[in-house]
Amino acid sequence: MGSQAPTTPLVGRTMHLALLRGLVKEAAAGKGAAIWVEGEPGVGKTALVTTALTDAGKLGCRTGWAAADEFSVRLPLRGILTCLDVDTAHDARHAASLQCLYGRPILGELTGPDPVLSAMENVLALVDGLCTQQPMILAIDDMQWADEASLISWHRLTHVVEQLPLLLIAISRPSPERAAVAQLRRSVQVRGSIVRLLPLATKEVAALVEQLVGCAPGPRLLRTAARAAGNPLYVRELVGALSAEGQITISAGQAELVDGTADSTLPSLGALIQHRLAFLAPQALEMLGTAALLGPEFTVTDLAAVLQSPASQLLTGLRQALAAGVITETESGFVFEQPLIRQVLHDSLPSALRPVLHRQIARVLAESGASSERVAEQLLAMPSPTDRATLGWIAQHAAQLAHQVPDMAAELLERVVDEGAGTASREHDMIVSGLAKAYFRLGRLDAAEKHAWQVLGRVSQVEPAAEMRWTLTRVLFSSGRSEQARIVIDQALQDVRLPPRWQARFQALSAMSLRSDGGDLDEADRRALQALELAESADEPFATGYALCVRWLVNSARRDHEAALAAMDRALSVLDDRPEHQDLRSCALENRLFTLHNLDRLSDADAACRAAVDNAQRGDGARVSLHIGSAVHDFWRGRWDDAVASLDSIGADSPEITHFGLRERGASLLHHGLSALVASHRDERDTARRHLEAGLRQPVSTVFDWENFDFLLAAQALEAERGGCPEKAVGLLSMLLDVRPGQMTLIHQWLPDLVRLAIEVGDRATASAAVEACAAEAAREQKPARAAAAVQRCRGLLEADPAPLIDAAQHYARVGRVFEQAQALEDAAVLLARHRPPDARSALAEATSLYEGLGAVWDVRRADTRIRPHGIRRGARGPRARASFGWEALTPTELRVARLVAEGKSNPEVAADLFLSRRTVQTHVSHILLKLGVHSRVEIATEALRHPEEAPPTPE
Repeated sequence: MGSQAPTTPLVGRTMHLALLRGLVKEAAAGKGAAIWVEGEPGVGKTALVTTALTDAGKLGCRTGWAAADEFSVRLPLRGILTCLDVDTAHDARHAASLQCLYGRPILGELTGPDPVLSAMENVLALVDGLCTQQPMILAIDDMQWADEASLISWHRLTHVVEQLPLLLIAISRPSPERAAVAQLRRSVQVRGSIVRLLPLATKEVAALVEQLVGCAPGPRLLRTAARAAGNPLYVRELVGALSAEGQITISAGQAELVDGTADSTLPSLGALIQHRLAFLAPQALEMLGTAALLGPEFTVTDLAAVLQSPASQLLTGLRQALAAGVITETESGFVFEQPLIRQVLHDSLPSALRPVLHRQIARVLAESGASSERVAEQLLAMPSPTDRATLGWIAQHAAQLAHQVPDMAAELLERVVDEGAGTASREHDMIVSGLAKAYFRLGRLDAAEKHAWQVLGRVSQVEPAAEMRWTLTRVLFSSGRSEQARIVIDQALQDVRLPPRWQARFQALSAMSLRSDGGDLDEADRRALQALELAESADEPFATGYALCVRWLVNSARRDHEAALAAMDRALSVLDDRPEHQDLRSCALENRLFTLHNLDRLSDADAACRAAVDNAQRGDGARVSLHIGSAVHDFWRGRWDDAVASLDSIGADSPEITHFGLRERGASLLHHGLSALVASHRDERDTARRHLEAGLRQPVSTVFDWENFDFLLAAQALEAERGGCPEKAVGLLSMLLDVRPGQMTLIHQWLPDLVRLAIEVGDRATASAAVEACAAEAAREQKPARAAAAVQRCRGLLEADPAPLIDAAQHYARVGRVFEQAQALEDAAVLLARHRPPDARSALAEATSLYEGLGAVWDVRRADTRIRPHGIRRGARGPRARASFGWEALTPTELRVARLVAEGKSNPEVAADLFLSRRTVQTHVSHILLKLGVHSRVEIATEALRHPEEAPPTPE
């Protein structure tokens, strides 16, 4: 699988080889690991790994090898795709992923999921599935050159090696020092091993020389070999060159230099390689020099096209190069045995000829239908890609390059713009436009804005201007300059030539900004309706769905949840499964989940959550916001373990959250807030503090930020209460009473806690204000639901009347709100304790039982503390401790996952069965391994067999 790894003699690496072989055996037995092999060029890294891979093949493991080079940083996922041999298409979905990444045209600036993220999700799912069929060893050489998407994917794979028969081997030089590579190295170091290959010791050099010449080396030969400074590659090339020139003689079982060999005649490494290549015919050397320009891998077809020669005429030279070990044959073509050899061949061509050849190669690749990235690689190797034909190609592909490989696009397009080629042409405007889009994707907002304004100041065509204005508004919104963004939107809408589909899109964007930044619900709704009418008349599904999402926001802020639900149902009927609708459709499904939750239709919300996950799995994988939305739903449902698994699956500081410099700040605020709140209720102080600190470092400036800040505020207040500062907690929760215009935050869910704490500290004014705010929100509900129940709790607390609290608890029990039910019962128990102790004891027992099911240790302790002054005890002190380890410690979801793993199902298959995301399933499996104290899925299956599922009782 993947390209063939080169083989070389291995000397002086016994200890390291033993470590690798041990990891291979463990992987073959079902226990995965990650290892980082590091060293300077030529120290034997490749030989060490390839020897281990040979062992892996004998043990029945699937192996994948990829050799990267400097250019692979510009080809997303190239190394991993080569490892997995995706070109052979294990199934249609992964073949489509490859086509999506390298072959699909851009669908539009507004539309279409990120092809790199799509390919990443599919590649990770492919690894997961293949590992259930056979243990797997993946090795990537020259990891220091890997692209960002490959580094992120490798990072995510290192998090699941503990649950898969997967050994990851990263081979790297110490330089270049890239921050992303260093971060990945640290990640491997935490979970695996770092092997630093140092130069060979003197005895090891002697052993290598002996292996090469066939007998013991003499002292002069050893002194000469010492010039290689322990570098095995240099030793081999040096000894090979000396042998080829007849400068080594063997006498009496000892190899020695010929008398008269002077130090000044010993060649450099570059000269050694050139000397090695001198055995090839001149025609073969010329052919290989051109092949070196194509990259580390090349095909006969491409080489023949560039040389304008029939493929049959290249066979003799290729055979010579194969026999000399310069190149190695692969399934798709040939690969250079050593990067250094390729570099020497590349540099051996006259410097004046190389640009001409790169331009010719670019033209041939473009005409043959090769990916735009491969063509752009050749253009980047040219000092000045400014001829007319080249400029035309760059202009036509600038947007596609910016979307798929923004780092590569920025470098190429910057060069063209800086040279000022074609500055008075339409092509130049297209190139600057692509550069602005690339900068935006890379998070370089100032540069993106500068170039967007340049394009708008020059172009007169309607479509390019509309696209550039759209990019500019995204830049301005991302940099927090909403007023300027709205000015640009208005300028677009004032253009009488603007096509209806663009009018609809900008009108919808205008409505969104009015609601999100200004809070003007009436005007936002008016413009959303205008956008909807325009979109429908233009038969524009995306703009229709976008306008309906704005209407959902407006109706949700107005608490007209029935109208909000209707808007999302209508949007989902318009947005089909086409890739360009994927992101917006996912957003609509998540919005629908939120609305059903607000209507207290929690069973329907469960189904909506499953539908959203299913939609994501058929597209690009679950979005970060879906994981968080699912976690919020599970929090109120009382499935806290599942909520934590969803949150853990995305790790707020994981590198993929900042992919290409873009971050969803609201989602991050909610992630930290909910994580901190659950941890605080569970008495996990360090976890709560870590998330609080991370969340509170982020700015909260827009209405959208504030709408996602409430969980963080509630967690902060809970920590203050836990720390014995209820007054501080009251002050924090009181901030919720300051509702921003157009704000969608549901403050009623936090107000019962504010009333309770305010009464506790004697602040009845704040308690009364909280009751009034809760009643006002309930009155705005077009259909009584969550807020109505919260009002009962608030009034019961303020009036010291347990009856409304009991009614609210019964409502929560009917709809399935476990946590709020427990809170209402606790408050009722405290009030009942004054006059009806038996009823108080019963309510307290039910509340603490629910709390214990959630793992809410702090809430149990608080309930006991509040009711103890009334002389009521629950019996045994403190909450019943949940098992931390063993089969009994598994949550219900973890039990289902464990049994499906025991059936031999992969994580994607488990995810499909349980309507969870694959990443959430991975997190569950990690938790299962930790709780059971095992290291592989095989051991999970063994434990499952030891604990057979109890059959349901037979009806009498």
